[in-house]
Amino acid sequence: MSQETGLVVDINDGGIATITISQPERKNALTKPMWGELARIADDLGGDSNLRCIVIRGGSGAGFGAGADIHEFVRERDGFEKARDYGMLHAEALQALRVCQHPVIAAIDGPCIGASFVLAAACDLRIAADNAKFAVPPMKLGATLGYPELQIMLDLLGEAALFEILLEGQVFDVARAREIGFIARHVPFDAFDAEVTATAARIAGGAPITQRLHKKMINRLKEGGSIDAREFDEGYRAFDSADFKEGYTAFLEKRKAVFEGR
Repeated sequence: MSQETGLVVDINDGGIATITISQPERKNALTKPMWGELARIADDLGGDSNLRCIVIRGGSGAGFGAGADIHEFVRERDGFEKARDYGMLHAEALQALRVCQHPVIAAIDGPCIGASFVLAAACDLRIAADNAKFAVPPMKLGATLGYPELQIMLDLLGEAALFEILLEGQVFDVARAREIGFIARHVPFDAFDAEVTATAARIAGGAPITQRLHKKMINRLKEGGSIDAREFDEGYRAFDSADFKEGYTAFLEKRKAVFEGR
């Protein structure tokens, strides 16, 4: 998890991990090595049972991200074979975020364009500053998104909004992003860091087993198909946990619950 790839990871005492995209000279555009590193980071963080929440954000005042780094397209994406290999690596990173057991927040300020938009869509919750701008304009490059990226955005936005975004390639603001359901909320830029911190703290303060199971179950429902008996039963495993007993005991005793994830 080195800074060499443009991704910096910090974990605080509250069990919140922050992944900062740091490539300001390219407006935090995402490179092929960054996708591979992001997949590894998500896998590593997902295996840490002490964590409660992950935040992904842009750093250095360069916004969330300008999309895929076009400067490497000739080397990494020119032609079918290269584009497919790149797409597979991209899909692995997005899938790693999806299957990571911890809730993932995308904290969006400034530009959130193209591949950066897809990255945010792969997170579980999106919060934006009022200065955020969004677009997915592959039609202006003669490029296409792959099925994994399209599926993520279709699940989140629905057909009508997705066609609008892709076919027109227009830049839109936080009001439109909220209207189509891409972001949960937006706040003034001056309040953005505080809102991200407070949101992550609220998530981290919840019972970890509950948070993880809800993420897993929602993603399973998005896959479609019948829920089998084992999966059905899993939805009630939290009621065997020490945290459940702590939760209702704390409520009855009128105190704040202290959850330990067991």
